Amino acid sequence: MEFYSVTARSSASWTTIADSLMPMDHDYHEPDRWSATMSVQESTGYRLLRWDQRGSRTSRRTRPHIRRVAGDDFYWVVLPEQGTYTVRYRDGSVTGAGPGQGAVTVLDTVCHLHIPRSSAYAFQVPRDEIEDHAGSFGTHTTELDMSSGLGRITRTLIRSTHAEQAGLSAGEFDAVCRRIGELLCMLSVGEVSPQRGQHGEVTEQVRRYVRTHIGHRDVRLPAVAAALGWSPRQVRTILHRSGITFRDLRREEALRAACSFLGDPAYSEVPIGDLAARCGFNASWFSTAFKEATGETPREYRQRRRSELAARAVGDKAR
Repeated sequence: MEFYSVTARSSASWTTIADSLMPMDHDYHEPDRWSATMSVQESTGYRLLRWDQRGSRTSRRTRPHIRRVAGDDFYWVVLPEQGTYTVRYRDGSVTGAGPGQGAVTVLDTVCHLHIPRSSAYAFQVPRDEIEDHAGSFGTHTTELDMSSGLGRITRTLIRSTHAEQAGLSAGEFDAVCRRIGELLCMLSVGEVSPQRGQHGEVTEQVRRYVRTHIGHRDVRLPAVAAALGWSPRQVRTILHRSGITFRDLRREEALRAACSFLGDPAYSEVPIGDLAARCGFNASWFSTAFKEATGETPREYRQRRRSELAARAVGDKAR
């Protein structure tokens, strides 16, 4: 475990320090009078820091920053001692916390952070560690009560751990941080339970996007996630919590689209192999996958639909 402390006596020096942790753009209020100190404990798995900031700033995570450092493998849990910390995400959701609260922050998406004159602790915890125990925090609005009960115990443990500075070995630091992560999981249960219902909504959002755009746009995971304002990791996690993989979802929607194309008279002269490719299937594999899903080969399905439409047209004329 490494411990170090830094002091920034200007906004420019703080930008350099902050960018070494997570690249962002920064706007400073009264930059010529701005200063801050930060002390950091870190190991290969965890990071715990405290900042004391004399002055306010607004920081922005943009797509170029995210491409540079994705930030999709951890959560930041920020516990202000003074001042109110606020993050506004591109989808309009807002996370905020003041003294006695904790704000769970994700930095793998476009967002604006407003940090006034403040003192705060920030705990960086591997995302898998939270999600394996408590599920994804899902949307970006998770706030924790750290003022009483388990929350106050967790906050005290964070303070005590950081007060040890370099007095912990790497193994001891990681062991304590794992306990902090477990306590945060327990605290988050109240937040996660209602969000599990939201997982279904997000899954339906992904399904609807794939269904609408298959055959017309790129519906591979990175493209779908970007279009919906999520990271691929978030989409995979939420679909997993809903009991399906992205691969299976896309296959289901591709087969649905294939059925639609094969039954549409407007595509009656389009070769089946071309329709298969349009839906993202390898032509040689399409017939097998289609028959497994529908009980008919693509050719049999097309012929049956043609017969049904012809019979319906005759019936309409007879009436």
